[in-house]
Amino acid sequence: MIAIGMAGLLLISGGAAFTLLSGDRETPARAAAAPMPTTATSTVPAFVPFTTATTKGSEIQVFEEPAADAKVVTTLSAQTEYLQPRTLLITDTQPGWLHALLPVRPNGSTGWVRATDVTLGSTPFEIKISLSQHHLWLTKAGAPVLDAAVAIGKSQTPTPVGRFYVTDPVDLTSTPNGAYGAYALGLSGYSEVLETFRGGPGQIAIHGGAWESMLGTDVSNGCVRMLNDNVLPIARQVPLGTPVTIEA
Repeated sequence: MIAIGMAGLLLISGGAAFTLLSGDRETPARAAAAPMPTTATSTVPAFVPFTTATTKGSEIQVFEEPAADAKVVTTLSAQTEYLQPRTLLITDTQPGWLHALLPVRPNGSTGWVRATDVTLGSTPFEIKISLSQHHLWLTKAGAPVLDAAVAIGKSQTPTPVGRFYVTDPVDLTSTPNGAYGAYALGLSGYSEVLETFRGGPGQIAIHGGAWESMLGTDVSNGCVRMLNDNVLPIARQVPLGTPVTIEA
């Protein structure tokens, strides 16, 4: 959804010849030696992929602190409601422990999981969404891959802002003209207005189903809508745990 060059700055100072008087005789002085040229360089830190953690097939206990005797704040099922392997976005580590962003209410909740309870993974992809600009960007290792106009939640059911991640890719290509278009990417966040929606928990998503006339408007129940032609290449590339940042 860049090329970095090095700039060099060559500094050269020269010395001017001057004379010294000895008695009534002028003696030319040697020119001052020019200093060695220096080159200033700039470097860009190497891209670090985002760390993810996936269940090994069992429930995952989440602790308040990275300690076995700490309070258990929640227990996550081995699979999501859409039968995807439970995957978390990792934000920090301690020996034997992983700090994770949780797919629970309230949005932004975090907790610690045992490293032995999960399998580590990574993703180079990141999705960013600007609500004010009605736009989405997809990057891979920091480089742009795709950007597209979107529709967002209306004032009564706004799209929540914050940091989320992909939890549930749902393939709907067999019915691409339905309410959610050809694909839906369920996220770890929830509507802050709707406790439930169509029998579900009010989970937000990035999905297809938008028409050209919808783009740039506030029309949804909190999800981010886009054209099928744009959501499909995103869904085909990003793995579970890919971070999604939604800004005002």
